[in-house]
Amino acid sequence: MKVLQVSKFYPPDHGGIEAVARDLSAGFVRAGLQVEVLCAHKRRPNAEEVDSLGVRVTRAGSFGMLMSTSMAPGLVSELRRRRDGYDIVHVHMPDPLAALAVWVARPRGRVVLHWHSDVVRQRVARHAYEPLQRWLLRRADAVIATSPPYAASSPWLRLVREKVVVIPIGAPVPGEPTARRLERIRQRHAGRRIVFALGRMTYYKGWDLLVKVVPMLPPDVDIVIGGGGPDLGRYRALAEQAGVADRVQFVGPLSADSVEAYFRLAELFCMASTVRAEAYGVAVLEAMARGVPVVASDIPGSGIGWLHRHEVSGLQVPPGDVPALGAALNRLLADPALRVRCGQAGRERWARHFSAETMADQTIALYRRLLAGRAPAEAPEP
Repeated sequence: MKVLQVSKFYPPDHGGIEAVARDLSAGFVRAGLQVEVLCAHKRRPNAEEVDSLGVRVTRAGSFGMLMSTSMAPGLVSELRRRRDGYDIVHVHMPDPLAALAVWVARPRGRVVLHWHSDVVRQRVARHAYEPLQRWLLRRADAVIATSPPYAASSPWLRLVREKVVVIPIGAPVPGEPTARRLERIRQRHAGRRIVFALGRMTYYKGWDLLVKVVPMLPPDVDIVIGGGGPDLGRYRALAEQAGVADRVQFVGPLSADSVEAYFRLAELFCMASTVRAEAYGVAVLEAMARGVPVVASDIPGSGIGWLHRHEVSGLQVPPGDVPALGAALNRLLADPALRVRCGQAGRERWARHFSAETMADQTIALYRRLLAGRAPAEAPEP
């Protein structure tokens, strides 16, 4: 079986969708599939390489970004050139450029859309994109939703309900921090307890809520927030203005080694996202995989509250509710036994239902059904 993944970007570029594409590639290689990746480059020249998995990655040169879309016209022509070469064309959405490429190329293989989220904020782009998106959904042979709540709440997925199959995003087996990095970060926060948060510096992540909540926490607790993005400076300034920059630390982009060290040292993990643009909560899953208890928003229509269960892997709070967030954080901080129980339960839930291997295996099973001429079928409900 020969598979082409079409993604906006691909590792070493960072991002949730990029990580899913990489983890699928690893699972496909393990299962003996031939897999290639077509994505945009973050620079102008085209580039082609074979990555550490043995996957051929073609990066189409880009002239930059416009309304969150890469301006990489070579991606369209490259897919058209390869239109007859694959059994499966797996397209990670939302990506208007990839949608345009499929419309122009009309690939011969089965088309699978991986629906990570709806387009929720780019109003002008959304209206211009809707006819193309509608066509793509009609063309698709199957559409992967990442959780039942998101599948039910998306107006787009409701249009093609018979094509939708839920395959949860999985996380790979956690790595180990190096002893040197672990000790360095331990010394940096000596005598302090850490609440860890991780994500892109953007509007829906609720970083301002963490600035507001820290005065409610015990004085020996710091909130450490990792991640880059266009609003990093604004959130750092917000913490300075509130007089809490020593306790709410926006540390910027972190290496994989530093992420593992912070997960190891954290008392708990917090995701305070506020709206359904937070479609799944991959960082929550990463915390669960490492046995770290979680406090997270239960956002209607998002997959977070389905992935992370209240009083199982941690605690849920209503989105945007600072007093409730503070109460949940304080409850876990004050109860070591509860932290251990929730951490263990979260790790067990990840291992049973949400590993990267399970995600890849369920995706391959979907491919085989499509190639056999059968309809998509639901994966078992976790």
